[in-house]
Amino acid sequence: MSKTTAKILVIEDDARIATALSIRLSNAGYDVATASDGLEGLKRAVEVRPDLIISDIWMPGSVGFLVAERIKAFGLGSIPVIFITANKKKNLSRLARDVGAAEFFEKPYDPEELLAAVARALKQSSAVSHPSPSSSPSRRRSRKDEQGTRARPVEVSGNRRLSSAPQRKT
Repeated sequence: MSKTTAKILVIEDDARIATALSIRLSNAGYDVATASDGLEGLKRAVEVRPDLIISDIWMPGSVGFLVAERIKAFGLGSIPVIFITANKKKNLSRLARDVGAAEFFEKPYDPEELLAAVARALKQSSAVSHPSPSSSPSRRRSRKDEQGTRARPVEVSGNRRLSSAPQRKT
């Protein structure tokens, strides 16, 4: 079976951010579809059957978390979702984890970190081909637990992320 280029659905109500994400992802070699609100995002997810979804959390039509839950209800639960938000509430990363987020970013986010997260999520979830992240070294620092496995990335430069990597109980 031949590999195909990954399809990414961007669900974002801010047209400037949606355009910037689309351009960056397209330039990185991904096929990109967009939706401007939660309801349109659900429709596009069913139509496009993306390999990954990048979704804002707070937008017209629905909350991104509800969109992720509805996508699962449509039998598309294996699609990884990366959430982005400008909201600084502390419990959002936990809520994102609860609905199965692959990653979580607060705006403003580092575009290279987001591209690296996209590549990781796609690599973990499917057999589609995807571009390698930039050859520049990652600025993300991580901790290792006692067994030497990568733990959840720590906060760097104000960008808070939730990774699907194992976490230690504290």
